[in-house]
Amino acid sequence: MERDSPVPSSLAPFGPTIAALVREHIDLLTGIGPNARASYGRYLKHHIGPLLGTAPVSSIGYREVAGFIRGLSAKGLSPKTIANIHGLLSASMTTAVRLGYRPDNPCVGVSLPKSQLTHDEMTVLTRDEFALLLSKVAPFYQPFVLTLVATGLRFGEATALTASDVDVSTRPATIRVTKAWKRDEDSRYYVGPPKTKRARRTVSLPDDLVDVLLPLLAAKRPDELLFTNTTGQWLSSSRFWTSTWTPALDAACHPVRPDGTPDPDVPRLTKRPRVHDLRHTHASWMLAAGTDLFVLQRRLGHESITTTTETYAHLMPDQQKAAAAAAAKALSGLVPRAPGR
Repeated sequence: MERDSPVPSSLAPFGPTIAALVREHIDLLTGIGPNARASYGRYLKHHIGPLLGTAPVSSIGYREVAGFIRGLSAKGLSPKTIANIHGLLSASMTTAVRLGYRPDNPCVGVSLPKSQLTHDEMTVLTRDEFALLLSKVAPFYQPFVLTLVATGLRFGEATALTASDVDVSTRPATIRVTKAWKRDEDSRYYVGPPKTKRARRTVSLPDDLVDVLLPLLAAKRPDELLFTNTTGQWLSSSRFWTSTWTPALDAACHPVRPDGTPDPDVPRLTKRPRVHDLRHTHASWMLAAGTDLFVLQRRLGHESITTTTETYAHLMPDQQKAAAAAAAKALSGLVPRAPGR
């Protein structure tokens, strides 16, 4: 079977093509933003179309889907991207079943490539490491960075907050997450609903963070963005990364004396976290403090507890030990002992 043509020509050619089906599926989707719709279109154009596009929907079986996945792997796509493309194809096949184009979904049961990366790609900071990094962040942006690590909000959620989203009249004070920055089909940014239904949530705030935010809130109208750039405009992730985050990392990882020479005698950061790693750091701190996984799921806005478990289970060695101890207690006296023991 050729990689660029995984569909045998002997299969019966009737019914809509895969390309037509996927286009129809995308057109029928509701509840997604223009950026997601555009992303699906790119998956169709660059990946599904070239490999399967001309094949009739009715001609595709398990063998053809498996060959398609192998073709995507051969192109060097990451396991995550392959999973996303397979998800679109599978959802389109479900639509085909509903529309009577075929009786089943041939994508079901097809194994996908597993990532060879470990959780080491997630950089988690200790309190001391975060304090060192924070000290190198420009003072104007320190409240923003503190909010990220204290709440676990995504960058696009935090930068879409307005003053009215913060309620300091309750105990504990809270932030209501109802929106996030998104991109339309032309890659222009706009404020829309957050990533998923569960991403709409209320996040409680520690008192120390409230003390940091109060001066900001006092200077804002209810409808004004809580966090902006230094000119009062929307804070973009790319600009924050280049003008604030990267210089802070450089200063923390490579401290220098006033004359510009390296200073080996002061503490230095040995990690280079992404801004998103503040979300992982928050999760690790919550788990270390004994926060329940279901509570953490709601706090982070994960749609499924599976996402929370798969992402952070390796950060819970104490819970693993506790589970083993509980199992041992349950089995106590039930397991027959070998003779002589």
